[in-house]
Parts: sequence; C-alpha cells; structure tokens
Amino acid sequence: MSEKFQLARVANHDKLWNAYGPTNADQIQQIIDTQTHIVAGVIDTKYYTLLGQKVSDFVPFDVGTGADSLALFQYTSEYVGNDFKSGLIDIGNGLQQNALADINVSGFSVKVNFWRFDYKVSAEQIAVASKNAVSFSIIEAKEKARKKVWDLGIQDVLFNGLGDGETYGINNQPNVTVNTSLLPVKVTAMTAAQAKTFASTVVATYLANNNTTQLPNRWLMPTNEFVGLGVAVDPTYPLKTLKEILEDAFKEAGCVDFKIVHSTYNNTADSTGTLGRHVFYNYDPESIRMFVPKDYTPSALFPFNALDMISTAQGQFTGVVVFRPKEMLYADVQA
Repeated sequence: MSEKFQLARVANHDKLWNAYGPTNADQIQQIIDTQTHIVAGVIDTKYYTLLGQKVSDFVPFDVGTGADSLALFQYTSEYVGNDFKSGLIDIGNGLQQNALADINVSGFSVKVNFWRFDYKVSAEQIAVASKNAVSFSIIEAKEKARKKVWDLGIQDVLFNGLGDGETYGINNQPNVTVNTSLLPVKVTAMTAAQAKTFASTVVATYLANNNTTQLPNRWLMPTNEFVGLGVAVDPTYPLKTLKEILEDAFKEAGCVDFKIVHSTYNNTADSTGTLGRHVFYNYDPESIRMFVPKDYTPSALFPFNALDMISTAQGQFTGVVVFRPKEMLYADVQA
C-alpha cells in the first residue's frame, strides 16, 4: 500500500470525528482500516481481457515518469556530421582539417491525460458495515469495479488511443506506413504457395520500410487469425504448423527475441473495419513506449456530507508513443 494512501487514511480520523461524533468515529475508522486491506488486494489485481497476455507484452511501459505534468517532452536527435570516409587523412600532407561529427537536437511533446473516478458509500451502507463484516463486500465490489474501469481503459488506449487526435494507440499511429500487398487474404486462409511467398517477403518488406536499419521482434495480429495458426500449412506434409513456419521465417532472418502477440482490437483495425490489421514493429523503449506518469491511485474513504462517504482514484497516462515510425509497419488484410 502506498505511503500517500496510508497518510490519507490516518488524516481522515479527525474528519470522521467531526462528522460522525466520538461514538461512531472509531467504528467508521475501523471500516476504513478494512478498506485499506481491500484496496491493497484490488490494486495488485489486473482486470485486462487479453487472453492471458499482459499489456507489457505489447509495448514497454514507463510508470512514474513526469507525474502531474501537462505534457512530456521527448528529445530526439539526428546525425548531421560528415560521413565515415571524410575522416580519412593523408599523413604526408601535414595538418589537415578533421571531419566533424554533429547532431541536430529537436523533440516533440506528448500529451498527458488526467483521470479521476469516484465511488460513494451511503450512510446506510456504513451503518450496516459497522455491524456486519460481511457487508464489506459492498466496498470491495466498488473498489474492484473502479479498478476494472481503469485497467480496461488503459487497455483500450494501448490499442486504439482516445480518438481525440492527440492520444494514439498501437493500431492508429498517423505516421506509420500501411502496406496493402503483403496480405491479399488472411494468414489462416493462405494456400501453401501464398504462405511461402508471405514468409519469404515480409521481413524484406519491413526492412525496406526503414532503410534496412532494424529488424522486427513483434508481430501483433488479429486474435481471430492467431487462434487458427495451429494447423498444418500443407495437409500432405503436416510436419509443422503455420505458426511454427512463420516464427521460423522471422527467426531465420535474424529477428532476435521474436514474438507473436494478438488482440481482438486488431480484428477490425484495418481501414475497412472488417478484415483485420497486422502490425510489425520493434519492441524497444527507444522505439515505442507508453507512459503512465501516475498509476491507479485510490484515496481512502472520507466524509463528503453529513451522512455519506466518498473515495476518489486518480491516474495519469499518455497514448502509445512511436519514436521511430519507420520501425513500425501496418499490413491490412485485403480479402
């Protein structure tokens, strides 16, 4: 449990004493003490719906950087100095001007979104809870419901952003190239010949997109295709599944730490909203990242009128930031 939560809980005792009187204040404090234990378990519980995957399987997360800032400024640099051959010298010609290395430093601003969510506990619920510990399930249910709203909200932002033109997800980055030739049909609908063509060209297509500077190590695909990868490509030679063949193609091309991940969001992320979008990218904090300057932070219950109590939770987050758009490639299914 965070120190801030503990301090808020203790500070509330005076408010409880004033609002409920000396007779009931200690009983109410006991309720808040119990809430403290409930919150500790709820914070640690994750309510994502990613079929066993974690949000950090998709992009690196930076938690705690830049809390309470309206925006995060990310510096970028570009080399503008001489090339390698300019550094060659002729030792027979005396003093010469050496080649020079230099960079242009620029950057861009990343919007931070501020989030607040309350739940209330009525005087009647408080009265019952002070007599019967079983009624603490009311508070626990409200804590869980609020935490689930946060988790699923962060999950939505991870893939689709907020749709405000400032906060983007993995699937809708404005500066990423959309390829429409790699996937004439869904991966799971490919013939053996189509699968072979795809496996032999996908890495080369990715490299051409970034001037052969980086290999991919993540492939995000639609869930409705991922679940069909366990079949043999050619029933006549059922030695390897389609998933194994595709993974081997990337690994044999030199893609280190390569991993296929999937999401239901990608089932409809293509330009038509019906066929699916595949995303190839470099899972590296220097290339892609999502910031959570302030993680889900609930406050202790405190009086907000003469009878009832309220708890507020806070959080701060950005969208997915792609620092090197050329290291990401969208491939939309065409039919």
